[in-house]
Amino acid sequence: MANTVTPTTVKNNARTTAFDVMVKAFTGVYGAEKVFRIGDTEIAVEIDTAPTGEPIYAVYSPTVKDYCDRTTKTKTIKAFDLTAAVNAYNATLDKRAKEAEEAAERKAKKVAEDKARREANAKAKAEHAKAKADALTAFKNRKMAEDVNVKVKP
Repeated sequence: MANTVTPTTVKNNARTTAFDVMVKAFTGVYGAEKVFRIGDTEIAVEIDTAPTGEPIYAVYSPTVKDYCDRTTKTKTIKAFDLTAAVNAYNATLDKRAKEAEEAAERKAKKVAEDKARREANAKAKAEHAKAKADALTAFKNRKMAEDVNVKVKP
């Protein structure tokens, strides 16, 4: 019986190769004492230290995408399309940027509306206070005029 190489075997070999490259790369950057193998193709790297002294770890595991279309007993798996993945990610970035721009515009509009509302309220309050003061002054003046016009009985 011939030894056939399946797509799964090819992917597993690629994953092992990618894992070995990642271990060498992280060991070169962080040192062997900070790179830990925690699974068959998973590593933890101490990348920093918290202000309280505890180490901060990042966990990495290479994902190897399918390189050809294939069918299993239950599903059909399409080959990884790098161009489609890049385009989808760029579309996501564009959407996020547009949403952030729209949110900034909404916020600027709300800030302007709030400022206008505060200014209008302050103006109305000042006008009300002035009207109240004017009414009080008019009342006092009328009262003083009445007091002056009061006839004194002998």
